[in-house]
Amino acid sequence: MKNKYKYCYFASFIFAIFLIGCTDLFINPNSSTNSASDTSAASSVSKLKVTITSPVSNDSVGYIGTVINYNLTKDTGIDFLELYVNGIIHKWIPVNSNGSQPTIVLSLDSTLIGSKISFYLIYYDKDGGSARSDTVSNILITTIRTPPYPPYNFTYTTLSNNSINLSWSDSSIGIAPGYEIWRKDGFYGSFQIHLVASPNSFNINDNLNSDTTIFYYKIRGINKFGTSAFSSVLSTGGDGSLRSIPPPINVIAKATSKNSVLITWNYNGPQINYYRVEKRYSWSSYSVVANITGNYTQYTDSTSGFVPSTDYYYRIKAISSSDSSWSPDIYVKTPSN
Repeated sequence: MKNKYKYCYFASFIFAIFLIGCTDLFINPNSSTNSASDTSAASSVSKLKVTITSPVSNDSVGYIGTVINYNLTKDTGIDFLELYVNGIIHKWIPVNSNGSQPTIVLSLDSTLIGSKISFYLIYYDKDGGSARSDTVSNILITTIRTPPYPPYNFTYTTLSNNSINLSWSDSSIGIAPGYEIWRKDGFYGSFQIHLVASPNSFNINDNLNSDTTIFYYKIRGINKFGTSAFSSVLSTGGDGSLRSIPPPINVIAKATSKNSVLITWNYNGPQINYYRVEKRYSWSSYSVVANITGNYTQYTDSTSGFVPSTDYYYRIKAISSSDSSWSPDIYVKTPSN
């Protein structure tokens, strides 16, 4: 009898295990770790990779401006990256607007100079997958070791007939460069160092030695590791004086009466179509008074509105397939009678 009961108990136990197994299959038929979806996900993740190529472990870098060079193995496209320094997130780097790989610049506080750090990157793709780089370790942080970036927003403000203020912006924060301001006098001059501004300054005055010469300026940053590229060139003649074709030269204005002015000039540039003559009062902007065919190098201005004993300024531009730089301003004063 006891054997019979033992047999019944054993059969019931086997039956219960069978029911539990069947129930699990009904509830979660895809519970197998070898399902097709899990295999696809693992394959997608395996395609993602981020590798730091420089700096490498045991390197030394400046505390500002070090570019982290890295390679990506992508799947669905870059979403963003994260930079971790000493195990703590330091920077979130979005993808470029065109979807390309962003530049990552390591910029740290100057208090870390002389210490060592480690860092790594985490890359995230558009499907939410991610990959972490190896850790770059034992990086010695030093002072700045690169030349500054070029200044920008280079412009000037007129202070008087003989003085201007030059101003600029600079993205080399922390690099503390000085600045070289180069100048050339007139279209045919050559650039030379003209002024040196102190570190962290953003404007300087310049005294002009002529109120008719057009002056051209450019600026660059300097530090002990080198110089930046030059800024764009600016001119006291405005944008119209920054053309590559030379302007008319030897421009002379002579008042022939209280109501007329004779302007003459020479031109040594390429074949032109016509000359544009402009005039202004000492307090006004320039306006066109005549367009002269290329066969002539003089013009008599007898337009209405002349005032006796008044200062006038003229300038001329040559028009070819492109237009030339402006000539310098030429001053003339009408007689009193």
